[in-house]
Amino acid sequence: MRFAAYNIEHFDRAFTNQNVPEPDHKRQKKDPLPQIEAVGKVLAEIDADLIGITEAPNTASSANAVKSTVACLEAFAAQAGLRARKCVFGFNAGTQEIAVLYDPDSLDVTHKPSGTAGSKKSPRFDEPFLYDADEDGLQELHKHDRPPLEVHVERKDGGAPMDLFVVHAKSKGIFNSVDLVHLERTSRRNRLRLFAQAASIRERVDRLMVDDARVMVMGDINDGPGMDEHEAKFGRSAVEIIMGDLFEPDKILRCYAGRPKWKRFGWEPSTTRFFDQITEDPINAMIDLIMTSQSIKPAGDDAYRIWNPYEMWTKKQRETAENKALFEALTSASDHFPVSFDFD
Repeated sequence: MRFAAYNIEHFDRAFTNQNVPEPDHKRQKKDPLPQIEAVGKVLAEIDADLIGITEAPNTASSANAVKSTVACLEAFAAQAGLRARKCVFGFNAGTQEIAVLYDPDSLDVTHKPSGTAGSKKSPRFDEPFLYDADEDGLQELHKHDRPPLEVHVERKDGGAPMDLFVVHAKSKGIFNSVDLVHLERTSRRNRLRLFAQAASIRERVDRLMVDDARVMVMGDINDGPGMDEHEAKFGRSAVEIIMGDLFEPDKILRCYAGRPKWKRFGWEPSTTRFFDQITEDPINAMIDLIMTSQSIKPAGDDAYRIWNPYEMWTKKQRETAENKALFEALTSASDHFPVSFDFD
């Protein structure tokens, strides 16, 4: 099996309010390919059984139409000729939705929200919850900006079923001038919100682990090891919270990407590039991840793959006819690069 995670930047803009793909929409004017065409080429190349998509098309009603995440993605998959052509959608976030495309010939996938409605400790992901993010002994009320998509996956080849979380966690980024004035306070607040959301996901993973479930967490965590000074201050990252407790080693989720190293253009390997708010320098980051319980075994040494064309190929290799088409598709499709994982 191959599963993939992909943050497709502002994919909603590539569809009309009638759920029809916009064939000429470009993410940036300088892109060589329209976004719909580029994303289709990328996903056809990856050829995954299941794709967890963040920043999916919106589900929203207006005076003129009802826009549907499912209708948009299934229309896109049919147009692109993808095996993964059925869509599952969870709780409505309003913008930048989370969804799954999957191959119905190999999988049955159903939205399976857990948690207890009305609970403050372990509610459904679309409800507020209590968590002491700053460890001051007082619990604060938090919510998921985009409720994670929780699905149950049954394999039609007789393989073991699994539970999957597709996540688009709170960004640590600062996007307006007012927040820049209060840079330190805003950075700390965003980091604590991210910790709370990560802890909510881990609490749900722990509940599944009690029954020895096969669990996978994928998506845009918006955090990674060594990303900024606040990790040093708090001694942890959201990724490590989701991965689990060192004192319960059998329950730790594994990520086969490896710890990134600081190099000329930032962190490597990387799944995206952002710009420092102060210096405006570009910094590569690895914030898109796939993590699995230890019962899910990778299929070979190269099972985990980050489809970053700048790291897959040298500049000379990118210019060859064999690689140029995929390079143009990957750079036109999104500001993130997909991640795939092959497992037995």
